Amino acid sequence: MCVFALTRQFPFYQLSKLISISLIFVFVFSIPFLLKNFWKSEKSIKYLFILNIVFLTILLLYSIVSKHNSVSLALRFYSVLVLLLAAFFLPPKKIYVNIFIWLAVIQSILLIGFEIYIVLKGDPGFAGYIRSKVLSLKLGDIYTFNGYFYRIQIKGNPVLPIAFLVSLFAIQSKRIKISAALLLFTGTIVAGNFAFILAILFFFCMYLVIVFFSNKKVSTFLKNLLKSKTRMFAIAGTILVVLCVAAFVIFPYFQSLFLLKMQRSIPTRFDQVFQLINDLRESPKSFLFGQGLGNLINVITDYRDYRNYYYYELQTIYILNQVGILYFIFFLITKITFIIKFWRNKFVYLIYLSYVLYAFSNPYLFDATNIMVLIVLNSLSKLYLKEGYNSESTI
Repeated sequence: MCVFALTRQFPFYQLSKLISISLIFVFVFSIPFLLKNFWKSEKSIKYLFILNIVFLTILLLYSIVSKHNSVSLALRFYSVLVLLLAAFFLPPKKIYVNIFIWLAVIQSILLIGFEIYIVLKGDPGFAGYIRSKVLSLKLGDIYTFNGYFYRIQIKGNPVLPIAFLVSLFAIQSKRIKISAALLLFTGTIVAGNFAFILAILFFFCMYLVIVFFSNKKVSTFLKNLLKSKTRMFAIAGTILVVLCVAAFVIFPYFQSLFLLKMQRSIPTRFDQVFQLINDLRESPKSFLFGQGLGNLINVITDYRDYRNYYYYELQTIYILNQVGILYFIFFLITKITFIIKFWRNKFVYLIYLSYVLYAFSNPYLFDATNIMVLIVLNSLSKLYLKEGYNSESTI
């Protein structure tokens, strides 16, 4: 229900209410398993989780009693932070991974179909009508710069890149793997979010580096190769040529994209950072302990009216504003410790790092999407290791 509601908000925007409710039900129905896995965990894990709950509860009371923030908003962010850690204790299930991948595939198919329909129709008036409808319902945006490729940036798209990467490891049938991966990758392109593409490129570059240097034969080959000066110059020359060609082909695209983003997107994010950090530094107390969970800043700028606003692209900075530097650092330490202790798989680490790469500049790090990603990767990691798959040849 949670993944379905997240991916089908377009066109059924009413489903957005089911995302949080269904996600909470997952944890409520799993309480016996959560407690069992919690008590089976290492002492350091248990102490860290308990300390987080105590710290967050104090911050919740501080937010409501001292800062007089909205109770509903304070509870909302309290729940998100708790569930981001509790997700690690959920029992792993194949069905979590399968549902996530196949509902993401459906999202991708709908995006591709919609893209083809708009392009073939070739009616700017229709495209304009669809865009105004999507914007009015706050479901995202659909736009074009050239008239023949439309960026369909709608809610539910954040699952596409992570589902693409997970499918490469979770699906064992080569035919199904290739079909699902192609659909998910094409859907990611249609989604038109440059951060998605960067995250996927980052994953494959790092994946190749890990596989390359973990191969003993490769290490021996490199040592022998570097002994010859002629070979070293040949390698350096080849790399230089590749970089020059890449610069001439890729640089103009990056430059045009950067100029477009500098018109609105990047300045808006800089504005968010400035306003949130400025509010955080109001006093030494607020800097250390934050402005309280659910804090709203009463500011209007040239870029945005921040009054009653809690949907920030740079969600990480907003969380820092709410909880302060002390708990923020403690939460990061806890999260990293949990990732290392629970997953124990370098490729699962890499998948999550790729997710963080595109989620950081978009509002996907402290919300239901991240909680679902953690549940899926937790299952992928446990089943991946348990069933003895060869992690270096799965892709």
